[in-house]
Amino acid sequence: MHSTVKVLVVDDSALTRQLLTRALSVDPGVEVVGAAKTGVDAIEKAIELKPDVVTLDIEMPELTGIEALPHIIRTTPARVVMLSAVDDPDTTYQALSLGATDFIVKPRGGFASSLSELSDVLIKKIKTAYRVLPERRLVAREDTRPPAERPEAGARAAAGIQRVVALAASTGGPPALEAVFSGLTADLPVAYVVVQHLPAGFTESLARRLGRVTDIRVRTAAEGDRLEPGTALIAPHGYHLRVTGRSAPRVRLEDSPAMHGVRPAADPAFESLAERYGDRTVAVVLTGMGADGVRGLRAVMDKGGETIAQDEATSVVWGMPGAAVRAGVVSRVVPLGAVAAEVRRAVRE
Repeated sequence: MHSTVKVLVVDDSALTRQLLTRALSVDPGVEVVGAAKTGVDAIEKAIELKPDVVTLDIEMPELTGIEALPHIIRTTPARVVMLSAVDDPDTTYQALSLGATDFIVKPRGGFASSLSELSDVLIKKIKTAYRVLPERRLVAREDTRPPAERPEAGARAAAGIQRVVALAASTGGPPALEAVFSGLTADLPVAYVVVQHLPAGFTESLARRLGRVTDIRVRTAAEGDRLEPGTALIAPHGYHLRVTGRSAPRVRLEDSPAMHGVRPAADPAFESLAERYGDRTVAVVLTGMGADGVRGLRAVMDKGGETIAQDEATSVVWGMPGAAVRAGVVSRVVPLGAVAAEVRRAVRE
């Protein structure tokens, strides 16, 4: 990789193109090599200019961003960061499933007036995307196991919780979570907790998408929720999730300071589950940037629980799982397609 990240800015709004270009210009390590205003123009310039990263708007004339995205992924090594509307998260997740590396939320009425605020968010996303190897843009998008190896949906577990499975992910996480949940069913006596680093407004859509690939009930966690077998609770944006109480454990949502630059973070959830459920806890770290989850995995391991990390070859970004492996807090390192099987094994053992 070269030292300067080359970026192609794509948006049908001239004002937005100008704002994005100005926001990126504050970092000498980022160079805007061109701009495009339609999906067709984006494909042509991506081939011609060979950018490292493309910022791609969804709503455009001629070809939408969703229509142009597969062409860019197929014909160039560019990583794509989508410009997504907060009121259309389902389309954003569709883009991630088609190979987009990440996304930036476009607020209603346009981007924030603070250029420095936009620069901070945009440059971080661009540099994160740049670290993704081109061949990994699609590695987490599909469950590649043969259909015969995937469990059939079964009856919902009638017994109480025998295990609690906590999963954490960041960049590349939504498609990875879909792959994992497609291999899990509600007949296991397991309650699930999910921490996915997401902006506001995207958790409910993630819950719906996960609910389509499994018979496990998936919903956004609320204050006071009880953990139940066959149910997955997703930590909402802006709150750390902890599970507290002995006789009747319940969810507690905290707006305490961000950890690792995010809220929710995996560490509070993992640590609270280790404290409450001890060796009945299974903690999983999937693809993502940073080191969130290391401290929580250590707490789970210290209590005798199972810790699992996605391997480097199938991770979009081997940041979180890689940090956990280097810290020595992972029991098993497996490809994405084997994570669900490892969870089932840990539960049945």
